[in-house]
Formats: sequence, structure tokens, C-alpha cells
Amino acid sequence: MLYTQIRIIELSPQPMTVDLMQDLERRDLIIRLCPGNHSAKPNWNESKSEVIYTSDPQYGPHKLIVASINTLDPHPYFGTHDDNEEFILVGDPATKPIYLIIALHKKYELEKKIRERMLSPDDFVTLRIKFNDPEVSFFTMLKDVAHGEVTIDQPGTPGSFYVTEPRDVVILRTDFEDYQIKVRPES
Repeated sequence: MLYTQIRIIELSPQPMTVDLMQDLERRDLIIRLCPGNHSAKPNWNESKSEVIYTSDPQYGPHKLIVASINTLDPHPYFGTHDDNEEFILVGDPATKPIYLIIALHKKYELEKKIRERMLSPDDFVTLRIKFNDPEVSFFTMLKDVAHGEVTIDQPGTPGSFYVTEPRDVVILRTDFEDYQIKVRPES
């Protein structure tokens, strides 16, 4: 496809707050894994469990990976998955910051906005990852939600966190055509 001119979408990082994470959950983009968000509601003298979701067997059993982020360009790693994945943001807060960019529309709506040249910063939220916080650091990214991570250009140790996902799931990269996503430096 022939692209005419690069269109820069500059995104401003936001702290991971309970309110922001609740908003992402209300939009059906994530499932928060935090104190009090889920209960199987056992009766007296009973223990009980309930499934929150089940992976599609076609993508294999779950695996645990570590993601270490040292890229400034989200495009090669920005995309969706055909199944859910858990973000377990257990990490060292002294490392370089990590920014998680999340599209506020599911895959097909995002692709439509790109095709129709209607993409704007309002179509994304950029979270400055907060490690080790039981209220915000653990969640399920739902399938078909486009996302990617970047860091900043400074010396330091790259930040890392854990992800569980189906063994055979792949990144379905988002084709931004003539758009370029950039994270604005924090002041």
C-alpha cells in the first residue's frame, strides 16, 4: 500500500491508577486481578472456585514468559492476540520506565480508524507501568485488544515483567499504514 505522509500520533503517559484501570475494565479491554474484584461466594463451611475465563484449546496450554522492554519504537511489537493474556507486573521499580500503550478500541474498530485516516491520540491510553501494586499491577488483557510496550532513551537496566498466555498464541501486528505512534517524554 502506498502511504502519502507520516502522521505522528503523540501519546502522553499516565500513571496506573485504580480509576484508570477500572475504566479499562468497564470498556471490556482488561479484567482486573486485584483484591476484592472476584469471589466464588462459598457458603458456610465450603470452599469454592469459579472460572474467570478459559483459553481456547487451539492455542495450546498456558506458558509463563518474562518480557523485558528496551525498545523506543512500539510498531514492531504492537498488536493483538487471538486469546487472553495475563500481565503480572512484578518487577524492580528502579529499572527504566515501561509504558504500556493500549488501544481503546478492539482490533477491527482500530483497523477501520486507521484505514479511514481517523486515528488520534484519543484512541489510546498510555500507562506508565507501576510494579508490585495489588490494585493495578495484575490484569488480563482481553483478546483483540491492541497493545505494545516501550521505554525511554536513557541509560539504565531495562524493566521486566511476567506474562502468562497460551503457548501457541502469536502477535498479530497492527499495520498503522502512514501513522507513527510516539510516547511523549514525561516532564
